[in-house]
Amino acid sequence: FLLRPTLFFAVWVMVVLGMASSRFATEDFPLWFSQVDLNTLFLFIGISCISSSTFILNQILDVNGDRENKKLFLLEKYIPIENAHKIQSVLLGLGIVFTGFGNLTLIPIAILIYLLWGIAYNKKPFEWKKHPLFGLLTNSVVGILLFLIGWVHINGFTSLQTENFIPFLLTYTFCFTAVSLLTMIPDMDGDKKDSANTFPLYFGRRVSVMLATCLVCLAFYLSLLKNDPVASTATIASLPFFLYALIRNLDKDILRAIRYPIFLLNFFVFAIYPWLAVAVVSVYYFAKYYYWHRFDLHYPTFLVEND
Repeated sequence: FLLRPTLFFAVWVMVVLGMASSRFATEDFPLWFSQVDLNTLFLFIGISCISSSTFILNQILDVNGDRENKKLFLLEKYIPIENAHKIQSVLLGLGIVFTGFGNLTLIPIAILIYLLWGIAYNKKPFEWKKHPLFGLLTNSVVGILLFLIGWVHINGFTSLQTENFIPFLLTYTFCFTAVSLLTMIPDMDGDKKDSANTFPLYFGRRVSVMLATCLVCLAFYLSLLKNDPVASTATIASLPFFLYALIRNLDKDILRAIRYPIFLLNFFVFAIYPWLAVAVVSVYYFAKYYYWHRFDLHYPTFLVEND
């Protein structure tokens, strides 16, 4: 659980949306690709390992901020930081190897994800996570790269020249960026004490929610233009949570606008790639069991406490 498997929900869905969009660009409403593809499995293992490597690096360099934000973390108390560094390095190596097994041409993109999400986002002299624009931009670019991995895995790099690529890419990048922006809001107190100057701290909480809401509206508009049933359905179902967070702007509204849209995107794409449901449901309940029995904590959960 040092690997932060619950964050895979956002990573996996962007890759699968890239795969699904690539099929939408060449087929009429493709559904239910349930055949077992070892190359795709290896690719997902590789991307998961590389993403976890960046998550561990983030935890190592953000221990004080996580403590202030009262986030559950395993470092120091359960896992020595020295061991975490070793695990992080091993995961990076395994991630590159498995990505190569899945699709050799995608290794440069996978490495770029680590350089951005791991090194530039967390380590000095960059520490883009503490910059109001660079931090948000890094998350957006990583979302683009994850989507790109899925798209290229299905139809190759030559398919990027199609006129459908950019609209599909922007649609899901806007969704990914909107949720990424909202995840910064619950961490504002800890980030402020850690001398970070994130987007919500610099521009304000309400401006951040307003921008996230606008991005979802843009994603919905683009999805209608391209007749994308997944994006159009997921965004219109998610939009009320963003509007509610914008109008009332309570902490619980922000949490709902983070958790439910991620679930909705995953849920609707299950109809295209049902094996994603197996992975998501397995991780969800395994993590729920672990956190409940080890730390007496209800996590992950869709329940947002009213108080």
